[in-house]
Amino acid sequence: MLKRIVMACLMVCLAAGSSFAVDAEDVKFPEHLKFENVDLLFNGSGIRKKKVGFVTIKPYVAALFLKEKMADGNAVVSADAPMAIRLYITSSLISSKKMSKSTRDGFKRSTKGNTKPIQKEIDDMIAVFKEDINPDDIYDLVYVPGVGTSIYKQGEKKTVVKGLAFKQALFGIWLGQAPTLETMKAGMLGNSG
Repeated sequence: MLKRIVMACLMVCLAAGSSFAVDAEDVKFPEHLKFENVDLLFNGSGIRKKKVGFVTIKPYVAALFLKEKMADGNAVVSADAPMAIRLYITSSLISSKKMSKSTRDGFKRSTKGNTKPIQKEIDDMIAVFKEDINPDDIYDLVYVPGVGTSIYKQGEKKTVVKGLAFKQALFGIWLGQAPTLETMKAGMLGNSG
């Protein structure tokens, strides 16, 4: 009887393990995400690293989900197709204020300083970061053509930001010409190895 229980537990563990893409910083991302009735496939993930003095902190891990795998950041950024980025918070050193500032800086880089046409949309998104941010928090940034970019925290939809231009600037933060971190971009595009 004990042998059957052990075997059953082992089978459950193996089955559960096969549905996840084991990745960066021991964070496990699912092979598939389903949002807004759209199924998306795990494309890759990367670790956000930031040097603070002599210490390197890793505030979050980001994963990219697409309809089909892609390795071209420009193509992902410009595409008017369903896609998502999942941010998994890994550090207690990240705060609402730091996340908001970092995201605003990312939009400036992504738009080459021209945030004015989408400033209201940026403000709407940044408002989601006013809530406390803790390790193991998960943010999903889900774009669906004709709907916009839905921002989720812990699976709860917080807001929807309309417009392809906003989506392109948002995804450009990690995957554009001046990404947050080149190694992170490479990982999200499936090129970390």
